[in-house]
Amino acid sequence: MGASAILRRMASAPSAPSSRWLYGPVSDLALGAGFVYLPIFAVLALAGDAVQAVLPASLMPILILLFATPHLGATLIRVYERAEDRRAYRLFALHLTIALAVLFVVGLHVPIVGSVLITLYLTVVPWHFTGQNYGIALVFLRRRGIHVEGTTKRFLYASFVLTFLMTLVALHGRILSDSYAPLETSGTIYQFLALGIPGQVQAVALLLLAAAYVYVLFETLVRLRRLASWRDLGPSLCLVFTQALWYSIPILIHFVLSGERLGPFAPSNHGYTFIWVSLTHAVQYLWITTYTAERQQPGLRRAPYLGRALLAGAAIYGLPTLALAPGLLGRLPYDSGLFLMVAGALNLHHVLLDSAIWKLRNGRIARILLRPAESAVEAVPGRSWVRPLVWTSGFLGAAITLVGTWEVVFGVQQAAGRGDLVRVEQAVQRLSWMGRDGPVAQTTLGTLRAQQGDVPGALAALERSLALQPTAPAWINIGVLHEQQGRLPAALLAYEEAVALDPDDPTALYYAGRASLLAGKPGRAKALLEQAVALAPNRSEIRRELRRARKRLAAAAQGPASRLRVLP
Repeated sequence: MGASAILRRMASAPSAPSSRWLYGPVSDLALGAGFVYLPIFAVLALAGDAVQAVLPASLMPILILLFATPHLGATLIRVYERAEDRRAYRLFALHLTIALAVLFVVGLHVPIVGSVLITLYLTVVPWHFTGQNYGIALVFLRRRGIHVEGTTKRFLYASFVLTFLMTLVALHGRILSDSYAPLETSGTIYQFLALGIPGQVQAVALLLLAAAYVYVLFETLVRLRRLASWRDLGPSLCLVFTQALWYSIPILIHFVLSGERLGPFAPSNHGYTFIWVSLTHAVQYLWITTYTAERQQPGLRRAPYLGRALLAGAAIYGLPTLALAPGLLGRLPYDSGLFLMVAGALNLHHVLLDSAIWKLRNGRIARILLRPAESAVEAVPGRSWVRPLVWTSGFLGAAITLVGTWEVVFGVQQAAGRGDLVRVEQAVQRLSWMGRDGPVAQTTLGTLRAQQGDVPGALAALERSLALQPTAPAWINIGVLHEQQGRLPAALLAYEEAVALDPDDPTALYYAGRASLLAGKPGRAKALLEQAVALAPNRSEIRRELRRARKRLAAAAQGPASRLRVLP
């Protein structure tokens, strides 16, 4: 729900605001209205490949730590820092938190439970973003003395809701995937449990929603224009455009067009694009929560407050996540689903808390944001052992995020690209110390050792990868090593394990099919290679092996028949 509930209450307050802006026109439009996303989007559209080369997705956790993590922490501070607030939000701060924690722990051991939790979060997050945009649009209107009530308010609300409904239909059909969301399930043991809306149903639904959206937008503009000038309506209309650029425009463009020429809207760029959308949302959230905190606590210094918010948001990535790493209390590697579950549970907790904290009927937040000259002196919270523990865990979580991201990008990925085995080994060891040892890093290490002739070391790393989490790439590499050593049965067994783990991986199918042909099983080889060709029709080596398998089968079929004809 985001800030919609808080800001709907603010819009209904009777007194006039003392200022048109919270901070000022530049910061309010750039941060509050989300216009900071426009130059980002322009750069992604004009030079997206160059941007991703300089700032790949693997480095984005640093930006997420700096901006998205504090926006989570701001809500935690709002709910948990004062005893008064903990009592007021007890249902959400305690009971809901315990329920989510139980689901989280179960989800670490039961993938379907974790998948349900992740699916729930990825489904509600567009509504969270939508509610915040709508609420801030109302703030801008109300601070300009524009009273939006009755039918006009419902039309404005509908314009935001319709974009969410379009996103919901696209996300659970065949247009968008979970990649157009803050978290992705690919490469983990979890999956996004889409409703699987049929293509024709989805197309009709999107056309109807798009038509309703255009009509509602037009009616909203006409009605608002009767109430105020375009100048006064401008900031709120910026939120309408921001919402469209985040959701309805990408969906409609992708519905009409296809392919990789869509720039930020291309399917392969969905995940990267939405990281920037999420960062914009996080900055927008910090903009309004920081303003509220400064008015609630006279003398509050902004930098220390944002620092505390960062540490509060990062606390769960410190001691708790480290304790759940393989070899300690957990078994699921960080990059195979542990991070996804931690981030998903924390963000879902944030969404639910955020929808609740602004619904308390004390009018305090509304008074602060509508009359910025007024401030409320907050009680100084008491000391306890919990706070130092949280800050310690936050420092640890932030440090691990920074160092871990650095080691993955520069110590594993880039070092492996230039063949620097020593650097990769150092990075893998450091990641292990931080609880971030995973199958990808170990497979990379094993592959590099194999390339440099260290077969025992390669097998040790690949077996470590399988012990952490079985993956198709690790089994494929083990199969290649066995095949190079002349152990064809062991190689074939490894390739078949890769196919069993990922039956849609053309590389696994190719190696299993080729090994089956060498082992004298042309029928099995043909079936595997035909499936591989269907998945990767442009790979010439797969087509070549398929022709060989078919010839071998044809020769085997003709052999007995020809021998029968020469019998007397």
